[in-house]
Amino acid sequence: MEQTTALALIVLAGVGMLALLLILRRQRHEVEDDAKESPYAVSTEGIKICPKCGYGNLWSDSTCAVCGTHLKG
Repeated sequence: MEQTTALALIVLAGVGMLALLLILRRQRHEVEDDAKESPYAVSTEGIKICPKCGYGNLWSDSTCAVCGTHLKG
């Protein structure tokens, strides 16, 4: 019985470490994606370009009218 319990604890610890590594990896990729510069120039004509779909939105919009992505600025 003790061997079964010890084996179960070892397996659970391994799964926990794997989950922690996956969470940390995802967070690192999210930070890297946010740090990338947009390939679109900032428009001075009152249009915000969506970084995801490239659609031109009004300067006052906070989300893209087409895909719903959050617009910076």
